[in-house]
Amino acid sequence: MKFLSVIACLFFILINPAFAKYKTIKIVTLFDYAPYCMADEGYQSDQLIHLGEDAVGFLGYSWDVLRESFQEMGYTIQLKIVPWARAVSTVKSGNADILFPTGINSERLNTFHFSEEAINSAKFKVYVNQDSALEWQDLTSLKNLSIGVKRGFNYGDKWDAVKDINIIKITTITQGFKMLEAKHLDGFLGYETNWDYTLKQENWQGKFKKMPAFDSSNEYLAALKTNPNAKALLADFDLGKRRLMRQGRLKQIHEKWFGTAE
Repeated sequence: MKFLSVIACLFFILINPAFAKYKTIKIVTLFDYAPYCMADEGYQSDQLIHLGEDAVGFLGYSWDVLRESFQEMGYTIQLKIVPWARAVSTVKSGNADILFPTGINSERLNTFHFSEEAINSAKFKVYVNQDSALEWQDLTSLKNLSIGVKRGFNYGDKWDAVKDINIIKITTITQGFKMLEAKHLDGFLGYETNWDYTLKQENWQGKFKKMPAFDSSNEYLAALKTNPNAKALLADFDLGKRRLMRQGRLKQIHEKWFGTAE
């Protein structure tokens, strides 16, 4: 009888959430990708976020979708917030499970598995000064020009294939627009939603104009192919996001950030 009582107690401990070991996932992302992922002055670069909690000093549409999707699946999140190039290297070195938000191109497909569900989308456009004489047809219109790009960002396979463009790598979006205004650049290649958000925040909308989109991409969660848990973690995100969709919560998150349903 005593033996049976011990077994019963062990079974209770294993199935009781209060005693169960929390599922923890290590996430790494960037801090200057408004309105999808952005940090304020008081953010913590490395923090643990339990079920029902939010990050300290870090917010954004894509962060809300990722956080609530994984929390829906019972995960505690170990969040690291660093410059994008370092975020990529953190995942590649095996020190984080998930990198987001991540566009897909041929090079990345060799290294990462991606979620089925997108986290956000991006339209690729070239921004120029209002007095620019650039006559846009397609990417060939940029031949022999100096074009700024954000360091480590994906602009798609069409951009990767272009030649005869002087590419200038930029650290921040605001730096890129300042260089463009000073005419150190002929154009600044960007993601429309994020670049427009920065222009609005800085009250710079009237200073620049944008060319038609030459390409676009959804962005996803990425996990290293050599990570044995990669596919399972990505599948949990996909399932969690689909639950949010069924609950109407995803619509609420979109309305919170953009004022309209997706």
